[in-house]
Parts: sequence; structure tokens; C-alpha cells
Amino acid sequence: MIDKLLRSAVWLSMLGASVAVIWLLMQEDSPLFRPIQQYELVSEIQHVKPVEIDAVMQRYLGRSFWEVELESIQSELTRLDWVSSALVKRSWPAQLYVSIQEQKPVARWGQAGLVNQAGLVFYPNDLAGFNNLVVLKGPLADSAKILVKLSLFQTALKSIEFTISALSLQLDGIWRISLLDGSKIILDKTDDDARLNQFVRAYPKLSMALRKSPQVYDLRYSNGFIVGGV
Repeated sequence: MIDKLLRSAVWLSMLGASVAVIWLLMQEDSPLFRPIQQYELVSEIQHVKPVEIDAVMQRYLGRSFWEVELESIQSELTRLDWVSSALVKRSWPAQLYVSIQEQKPVARWGQAGLVNQAGLVFYPNDLAGFNNLVVLKGPLADSAKILVKLSLFQTALKSIEFTISALSLQLDGIWRISLLDGSKIILDKTDDDARLNQFVRAYPKLSMALRKSPQVYDLRYSNGFIVGGV
């Protein structure tokens, strides 16, 4: 019993000492206080503005090395334009390392947004330089699905040398595919892959007169498709 009480007393003493040390580390007038003095950006950035990163980080300089909340910094950085994720680490005795992962756009979303590799839409302040990307449209909740369909549709159309310039999913479930040559393809979401593949097989059999000019190909028919002028 005495040994148990002694062990408990020692443990409580050690705990108290640890709490005291931690408290001293956080007090600015303590000789043990270590403030954050600087930060270093350890990742390359292309779109994120350094001045925006600096505006966030400056608010944390001077705070206790141990007390500074890394999650809060990361959360603020992630809200910056073009930032996909952020990681902040401490470096003794007075520095923070900052790593930024930028968004990687693979398509446009309407007139104001971009879509990243995961199919998530983001809205940067400047879209300059991305006019060549395929334009996607549809319900925002379906952005990832639409991106997947873009890949599937483009793979199918590649064999007949069609390139998609825009893909839209309407609220009624209709797919509208715009092609670089000005042609358009209309698909019902029911059996869309099968009907598109059926069209790809049939397309070479169309007359040269139809194939040499832009057309509207309506594939919403179980026994074939309709070809009309744009």
C-alpha cells in the first residue's frame, strides 16, 4: 500500500512539473518562452500568390512555438485561391515549414469555375490560360460523375476522330456533347455508353456528305439515331 501511495505521489509530482514547464513555455515573459520568428515555404507554387500566404503567416509569427495551432494555419491557407491542401510543421526552435498543394485543373466548369482531378469544382479569381480545357456543365453535386463520363465518352469517340469541347448534363438526365468540329451529340443517360458505342460503330457507314459538315446526332432512340443539321 505504501509503495502504491509513493508511486502515485511521484506520478503526480511529475505531472505537476510537466504542467508547470508547459505553462512557462507559453508565457511571453518566461525565459523558456520560444516565439515563432519565421516560416519557410518548402513547396513550389505556380498559381498561389506568395503575398497571400505571407498575409496568413504573419498573424502567427511571435506566438509560442508550442502553443501555435497548426490546424488553424492549415485551415486558413486552404481557403486561399488555388490552394488544394496545406501542411504546416514546427521546426525547433523558432520556425514553421509550410507546404502547399495547388489545385490541378483538368476541365472548366461553366464560365467561372474549374474542375480538379478529383472532380471537385473550385472558383479561382483568374481563369486566364485555361480556355483550351473542355467545358463541363450540370448539377454541381454531379461534377465528379460528369468528369468520369467525359473520359469515357472521349475514349469512345477517339476512334472516329471526334474531340469533345464541351459536355453538359441537363436536369432531365440528357447528355449534350459538343465537338470541336461543331457537331453535337445528344444522349439519354439510360444506356448512354452502349448507345454511344453503337453510334461509333455506325458512323463510318454514313455518307461522306453527312460526315464532312457539322451535324446533330440524336442517339435517344433504341433502334438507331437521327442526323440533323446544326
